[in-house]
Amino acid sequence: MAIVKGGSFLFEDRAPNEVFTREDISEEQQMFAGVAAEFMQKEVVARSEQIYAKDWPLTRELLLKAGELDLLRIDIPEAYGGMGLDKVSSAYVGEQIALMPSFGASLGAHTTIGTLPIVYFGTAEQRAKYLPKLATGELIAAYCLTEPGSGSDALAAKTKATLSEDGTHYVLRGQKMWITNGGFADIFIVFAKVDGEKFTAFIVEKGPGVIPGHEEKKLGLDGSSTTAVMLEDARVPVENLLGEIGKGHVVAFNILNLGRLKLGSRNIGGAKFALNNALAYSKERHQFNRAIASFGLIKRKLAEMAIRCYVGDALVWRTLGAIDQSLETVDAADPMQALKAIEQFAVECSIIKVWTSEALALVTDETVQVYGGYGYSKDYPAERAYRDARITRIYEGTNEINRMIIPTRLLKSAKDKLPNLHEEISDILDRTITEPGGEDMLFVRRKLKNAKEIAKLALAAVAESYGDKFSEEQEVVALAADIVIEAYAVESALLRTEKLIAAKGREQCLLAIDLTSVYASDAADRIGVSASNLAAGLGEPKKLREAFERLSLHRPVNTVAARRRIADAMLEANRYLW
Repeated sequence: MAIVKGGSFLFEDRAPNEVFTREDISEEQQMFAGVAAEFMQKEVVARSEQIYAKDWPLTRELLLKAGELDLLRIDIPEAYGGMGLDKVSSAYVGEQIALMPSFGASLGAHTTIGTLPIVYFGTAEQRAKYLPKLATGELIAAYCLTEPGSGSDALAAKTKATLSEDGTHYVLRGQKMWITNGGFADIFIVFAKVDGEKFTAFIVEKGPGVIPGHEEKKLGLDGSSTTAVMLEDARVPVENLLGEIGKGHVVAFNILNLGRLKLGSRNIGGAKFALNNALAYSKERHQFNRAIASFGLIKRKLAEMAIRCYVGDALVWRTLGAIDQSLETVDAADPMQALKAIEQFAVECSIIKVWTSEALALVTDETVQVYGGYGYSKDYPAERAYRDARITRIYEGTNEINRMIIPTRLLKSAKDKLPNLHEEISDILDRTITEPGGEDMLFVRRKLKNAKEIAKLALAAVAESYGDKFSEEQEVVALAADIVIEAYAVESALLRTEKLIAAKGREQCLLAIDLTSVYASDAADRIGVSASNLAAGLGEPKKLREAFERLSLHRPVNTVAARRRIADAMLEANRYLW
């Protein structure tokens, strides 16, 4: 496979054999994920009542068992007691822990945002001291960034770090909020301002001056610990400074980037669990003397849920595969090289975070609807899934922040690749544009070409209209982000399906074609609306609006029939199939 650079998808076309898909996951990776799935089913779900009752000693016991099964050491280098596996393996395990989101949050916070700061930014001494015990679960980690007055604006933090007179330790004073594992963690990655000015990261051990608050009463994830953490003259040895003084933002934002990447497979895993519950219930529930699964509007819901799962898998595994390829080109023993290889995919990671969290929201909401009144009852699984899903649009950077990151990063890294706005508009208005139609991959490829043109034109229009001050125009910038997101999702689904066709033949992939065609058709409509609103937000320059309208033209496919075929196939199999 060709080495793909992060953020290049708008400007380069990929062939199916150049991308990694879910179907490329190896037998070894599947077996390892099977260990995680069995552990979740037999050990975690079986004790769900105790976990929801906030039995933290049990949660720690289960984390230790996860450590014994190697589930905590995947991302830790072998030299420090880990396995040093690829990101695909790590994310595939992450998908399995979505079976119970509360415990998944505890494990995920420990292995990702709690442990990875030390993996990537720790000194050799820090790694040797902490990573082996984090790998086994003997120590549990937490990540402390948010404060009562600073959420998305992390650099507005007020927690202060003051060097002691003898220069041996820092004294930390302040308060952190919404800390996952806060009630029982041993190690805290804390961000504070040295002398009240220089934003810096520290490794803080549980002890005097580190005081967890009460457990928050949350909407969802109520089987995970979430507390404030008060720092009252907590003494932190100078050797526990993480990274460089004044460079805490480098630690914070790169680790959040990794969190967004890992969140994608968990979100889609959660969506699949919810969909399978909805499928089973729709066959059991009868109204008007027939199973509600036989009704068209229920089939439409089930099919749309499946479409989101299929497309979500496509964009998540495509990105993970590209990152693993990039990591193969750097020195694995140098954490900073690895981090730079990952960081170049910041746009894709933000896309994954936004797209998969909103897909999960749609799926869990429709699951409640399929269950009807029972979906509103705590005695049925739909209600908890709905509540647990809501946080995914908030943590790891809100979706609003991530929508700002996408155009910002693209305009910073690829502004010279954008078309000349006025020349591009003239070219579009002068040429003949065929309306894509037909239910096949050629139709999707044409839609994708137009989607990318619209995305580049939208970014160029934003850059020309606002210059360096475009970030103040959040509504318009977010519309550009939505167009970019849809283009990446359509291309990812298309490439996955074309790769399947090449491997199995077209006749064996008719449902995959349906899944891709329906999403592409609906995405084209969403892109058209976003482009129209973007033009209006820019004062609706006539030629720009006309160019958007021409690129948005298409003949819709028969999504009614396609959704019926998708739903019928799942109902016959009693499960999500792809």
